[in-house]
Amino acid sequence: MRLTSGICVLALSLVSGPALTAAMALAPLQSDVLTAKASGEILHLMRKEKLDLILPGAMRDNHVDMWIHVVREGDPDPMAQQFGNAWGYLVFTDRGGDRIERALFGGGGDPDFFDIFGSREIRMAIAGYDYGAQDFSLYDELRDFIAERDPETIAVNTSDWLAIADGISHTQYVKLERILGPVYSSRIVSAENVITAYRSRRTLREVAVQTNTLEIARQNSLAAVARIVPGETTIGECGCGARIYYSAVSDPIRPPGARAWINHPEYVFQRGDFFAFGGGAEWMDFDFASFGVDTKHHAYILRDGEIDVPGSLQYAWDQGKRAQGILRENVRVGMTAGESLQAMIDGMEAAGYIYTPFTDVDEDDYQMILDYLVDTDKSGFYVDLHAMGNNGGGLVTVGPSMAPFRRDRDHIVIQENHILAFEYAVHTHLPERPGFPITINFSNPQVVTSLGVEWIQPPNDGIVLIY
Repeated sequence: MRLTSGICVLALSLVSGPALTAAMALAPLQSDVLTAKASGEILHLMRKEKLDLILPGAMRDNHVDMWIHVVREGDPDPMAQQFGNAWGYLVFTDRGGDRIERALFGGGGDPDFFDIFGSREIRMAIAGYDYGAQDFSLYDELRDFIAERDPETIAVNTSDWLAIADGISHTQYVKLERILGPVYSSRIVSAENVITAYRSRRTLREVAVQTNTLEIARQNSLAAVARIVPGETTIGECGCGARIYYSAVSDPIRPPGARAWINHPEYVFQRGDFFAFGGGAEWMDFDFASFGVDTKHHAYILRDGEIDVPGSLQYAWDQGKRAQGILRENVRVGMTAGESLQAMIDGMEAAGYIYTPFTDVDEDDYQMILDYLVDTDKSGFYVDLHAMGNNGGGLVTVGPSMAPFRRDRDHIVIQENHILAFEYAVHTHLPERPGFPITINFSNPQVVTSLGVEWIQPPNDGIVLIY
């Protein structure tokens, strides 16, 4: 793919299979195509499909009989995009069959999402009407409802580390214990595993949204890079999230402890720069379960007289691209994250790569590359195939993620339609920079189906050339 300043030539090459036929049939959508009504309808459908299709497995696979999600009226809830404007006590009960019973003791719930609604009296009590004169017996309705179902395990939205699973306040937790009484309170467990499964398991409609978001981001970031003027444009001005991996004219000597790349916003792009870039995109006015971009394309700014990427850089990039096929073969539905990670390591080592088990601390990890690749001409690698929604600060979705610093997720099984960032890096020596290998990060969110890893965006098919 070649770019000239101000001109962007795009090619969409998506590989699809039967599991993604409906998703791929949707043409990429720009944000101004969708009306507020259309966005609302799509969000409504995704919420309903998650409740109908994802909730049963999320609860049953985690051995949860009842999930009580407590939300205060007017307070921001981390799971608000999943359930809409519902507040009070959202009670999900596994009573067998294909469906989970869904009850709401409170207000704001959509009839498409809930089967049972509590009385007007308990709704008003929860909302705080005449609070000082309230009799706690108003909550007997909820206590009796729970006792009738007699759950052995009750998951509640509390967690000591996962913010999205910790939406309940201390006072509301104490109040819930009082409602439940000592017997049922003793059966409370954290809902963090249920919430993780509910967010990380995807419906086909979610895959479609992710696909369209990625294509919009790809077009936007390519357009931004096309506007680069060598010697004038800074990383900050480009707005393309650039990371400079190598520069033929301004590459610094990297001392021990240095990062493997530069992303200072005041850095001025130079001819001879090789860099990764990506960008964000929004096509609806919400972020439903983190439809992130987390994509890295690669570009090279040609020097005077050059017509292509220098051979050493092209070889290093090709080593990275070759790894993609090896890793892809070892990510399948039904594998645990730990099984997949080990299979990828084994496959890469069998192909002649050296495993560098990263810690996700940039300076330490580059020193690891220097240590592992000393006195060898082999390429090194690390992997971080993390569940999308995995890097959202406190709103982390754990999900099946394959990385040496995410081993707490080894036991999680890869499910159908799992959206993950297919992220890894390959490190290769350059003759023009002895002792300081280049590390090239590849990252493209993709989806895992019964057919394997399916590309829902072009998987780094080449280096973009900037003249």
